[in-house]
Amino acid sequence: MLYRKIIIGAVAMLLAAPAVALDAEQAQRATETRQGVLKVTGWGFTPLNAMSRGLIPWDQDLAVRNAERVAWMMTMIPDAFRADTRAHDVKTEALPVIWEKFDRFEELAGNARRSADRLVEVAAGGDEEATKRAITALFDDCRACHGDFRVPR
Repeated sequence: MLYRKIIIGAVAMLLAAPAVALDAEQAQRATETRQGVLKVTGWGFTPLNAMSRGLIPWDQDLAVRNAERVAWMMTMIPDAFRADTRAHDVKTEALPVIWEKFDRFEELAGNARRSADRLVEVAAGGDEEATKRAITALFDDCRACHGDFRVPR
C-alpha cells in the first residue's frame, strides 16, 4: 500500500507544471525519480557507447535492444524534471538553470529523443558503421544538454 502511495505521488509530481510548490519529501521523491530515469537511460546507453568506441565487441542484437530501451527512457526525461526542486536541499547534479530555462531544456531533451529514435531505426537496419554514427550523434545530443544543465564532472 505504501508503494502505491509513493508511485501515485511521484506520478502526480511529474505531471505537474514546474511552478508547483513541493515540500521536502516530494522534492526528494522527484529527485530520486529523475535520477532513476537517467540511471536506467545510462545503463542502456553505456554498452552502446562502449561498442561504438571499440571498447567491447560489436553485438548487433545488443545494439538494437539497447537502442530501443534508451529511446523509450528518453521520452520520460522532460517529465522527470518538471518538478522544480531548487527550493530544497536535495543531492543532485541538476543545475537550477533547468527550471529557469525549461523551454531550452525541453528542446535539448527533444533533440536527444529524436537522435535516440533515429538510432533505433538505424540499428534495426543492421549497418554497424551507420549505427555507430547514430550512437555518436545521440551521445553528442546528450552531452549538449549535460553541458548546460548538469554539474560538471
